[in-house]
Parts: sequence; structure tokens; C-alpha cells
Amino acid sequence: MLKTLSLVKRKAGLSRAEFFAAWQRHTREWDLKDHPEISLNLLRMVELPGGDAFEYDGMAENHWPDRASLDRAVAWYETDAGKEHMADLLTFMDAENSPTLIVSDEADIS
Repeated sequence: MLKTLSLVKRKAGLSRAEFFAAWQRHTREWDLKDHPEISLNLLRMVELPGGDAFEYDGMAENHWPDRASLDRAVAWYETDAGKEHMADLLTFMDAENSPTLIVSDEADIS
């Protein structure tokens, strides 16, 4: 399994509540249909302790079967269906400034 973490920014002019509602809608209506290979779509809104301003509004964690599945999904965004999917995403997210990271190593220190 491969995990990715995306640090996400909302589009200017949206409240955090509006953004989170739109993000959840998009994930239910688009991501679940277009990326059935993802076994986990976990969306989180984030903030710094004390309420200080933070560069990102949320974080998504996705679980992919393998790197090849992620690579196919990235390439899929160049198709007409992928461009339509991205157009919906851009109605609420500043995707250009929302990086996705691949988790390379992980340790559960409990």
C-alpha cells in the first residue's frame, strides 16, 4: 500500500466551513467514482494551536494499492474526464498551491 498526504488550501473568498463542505461533496461525488482504487479518503481541517494563521486549511490522506495506481491516476488528469474532475476541484480549492506528498517511511511508536 502507498499513502499520500495532500496539504490543501481553499480558494480565496470561501469560508473554512464552505470549503470543507465543498471538499466533502467533491470527494463523495467525484473521487469515489473516478478513483475507486483508493481504499481511504480521509479529509481533515487543520489549524495551529492557539488559532494562529496557517498556510493550509486541510490535509487529505489517501491510501493507494501501489505506486503504479497513483501514477495512472496522475496521468488520468490529462484526459477529458480528468480535466472535468479538476474543473470541479478548482471551484473550491487552490490546487496549484496544494502539494501532495508521498509517504516514504512510517513508524508507529506507541
